[in-house]
Amino acid sequence: MKVKNIKSFIDFYSSMGISLKIGKVERKKLSSLNTLSEFDAKKTKINSTLHSKNDLKVILDKILNLDCNLKDIATNVVLSDGNFDSEIMFIGEAPGAEEDKLGKPFVGQAGKLLDNMLNFIGLNRKTNFYITNIVFWRPPGNRTPTKSEINTCLPITKSHIKIFKPKLLIFLGNVATKSLLKTEEGISKLRGKKLTYIDEEHKLKIPARAFFHPAYLLRNPIDKKKVWSDLIELHNYLKEKKIRF
Repeated sequence: MKVKNIKSFIDFYSSMGISLKIGKVERKKLSSLNTLSEFDAKKTKINSTLHSKNDLKVILDKILNLDCNLKDIATNVVLSDGNFDSEIMFIGEAPGAEEDKLGKPFVGQAGKLLDNMLNFIGLNRKTNFYITNIVFWRPPGNRTPTKSEINTCLPITKSHIKIFKPKLLIFLGNVATKSLLKTEEGISKLRGKKLTYIDEEHKLKIPARAFFHPAYLLRNPIDKKKVWSDLIELHNYLKEKKIRF
């Protein structure tokens, strides 16, 4: 694992709530490593075209017509947030309490953690990425969505991906990863690997990555340490493939 400098490394771990004790030898080694140069984000202008707005309206209309038991319990339908004209799409599990209240994904504590993590590689949801969930309504008590709820929403999510046409998909947590990759393997085995999302119906084949869900990291802070290497790999991949960020 290579880092830009020791300060970035320590600052990242500190923001994750992790206290590091690094000796002089390790500190010197880390300081000499040189990747993540040009760590700052490249600014891209937000361009909310009529086409994208119409596409989102079509998706929203389909969601509102779904026969899902969660509709009668939730306060709001939660579709997406971020820049529709970006090239990176994040997909999580389902809205939480704060998301249900505000009608936007990842705006609670988990969302703040995610934004903080991504800021370290220059990603900002207002300009650099787009984010949604597999399930569009909050399950009671923030429980994991049932297979029935996931299967009800999954066709819409696949249509959402088709419309967005990302150059990279990032799945947050087991629900999104297993559902969209059609696998029983979990995040622990899939994180850090080069994955591919395949949708034969829509003739799509898109590079993908699997990350720990930020809500999981809040419950299991010991795994926050593993996120750093995942973020570095992501940053390097974006640069290598010239994906706009």
